Amino acid sequence: MEKSDELYQTVFENTGTATIVSEGDTTISLANMQFQKLSGYSDNELQSKKSWTEFVAKGDLEKMLHYHNLRRIDPDSTPKNYEIRFVTRQGDIRDISITVDLVRGTQKSVLSFMDITELKRAEKEVRQLNEELEKRVRQRTVQLEASNKELEAFSYSVSHDLRTPLISIEGFSNMLSKKYGKDLNEKAQMYLGAILKSTKQMNQLINDLLVLSRLKRKDFEVADIDMGELAKEVFEEFKAINRGRKFNFLINNVPHGAGDPSMIREVLMNLISNAIKFTKHRDIADIEVGGQAGNEENTFFVKDNGAGFDMEYAEKLFGAFQRLHSDTEYEGTGIGLAIVQRIISRHGGRVWAEGKVDKGACFYFTLPIKAVHG
Repeated sequence: MEKSDELYQTVFENTGTATIVSEGDTTISLANMQFQKLSGYSDNELQSKKSWTEFVAKGDLEKMLHYHNLRRIDPDSTPKNYEIRFVTRQGDIRDISITVDLVRGTQKSVLSFMDITELKRAEKEVRQLNEELEKRVRQRTVQLEASNKELEAFSYSVSHDLRTPLISIEGFSNMLSKKYGKDLNEKAQMYLGAILKSTKQMNQLINDLLVLSRLKRKDFEVADIDMGELAKEVFEEFKAINRGRKFNFLINNVPHGAGDPSMIREVLMNLISNAIKFTKHRDIADIEVGGQAGNEENTFFVKDNGAGFDMEYAEKLFGAFQRLHSDTEYEGTGIGLAIVQRIISRHGGRVWAEGKVDKGACFYFTLPIKAVHG
């Protein structure tokens, strides 16, 4: 018996948690060193204080006594863990997680007090930081949405306003060329040709800007798309306006895609158009459209054997007005891939590219199996 008592005393003192043994009337009959440190009272002083209720903040005492008494009546259906505020000798209030265990066959209880003050403070700080972060994110989101709306409205308005003078320039230039072209000397005809070429480029730029500005406002309709058939249709359209060129066009294992048909058509038009444009110096342009089915998303690609690009600048490809080749060598507005990126982003997918200078390029994009849109 003495060895058992000694073992019990050793465990009680070295449990690492402030612990007391209480009689049924809340009298403290035993308190370990951890409880003495927590309360600020010595063992002798605790014996004179008698009740552990004196350490419980008034607002929590009724709750604690209620649970304590209930555990006496029905221990299996009453929680043994709850939180209280604990008042120390110095008047400090600590947040405590208390555990109450009954000693069966007696009126004794073992109460363990775990100081969670720092944990609660840290949780409060984390909540405050999260609330502040969420507030900043909301504010930043509102600002970005406002900026995007202003930018889209500006782009849409400018694009429309530019059309009127452009139509006049193009119209009068064509009239001048038809009526008086034969009367102009070679240099004047060259100047006139440059004007017509510039108006064509400007018109394409306006069209691309309008597409870009409309994408966010465009209604989104989801359908199952035969990507291989769609790629074939798009290629045939471009082939018809590129007569005289030789193409080796291959469609290879293209899975179906879920998305907005008109938007995905726009994606393939831009990618296949790029492939045709950047293979213009090849005797035979090799263009391949392929893909791979996945569990959560399907992957698609458009590959060519054209001019390629330096991977060092790959991240710039999908930004508006970003060009890796001069417009004198390869015509374009620098907006096509930005349109691709925005469309695929609205679908919840990803875009990226791989290439080598003069070794061709491959543009990839993914579409989720379960179509999403923003």
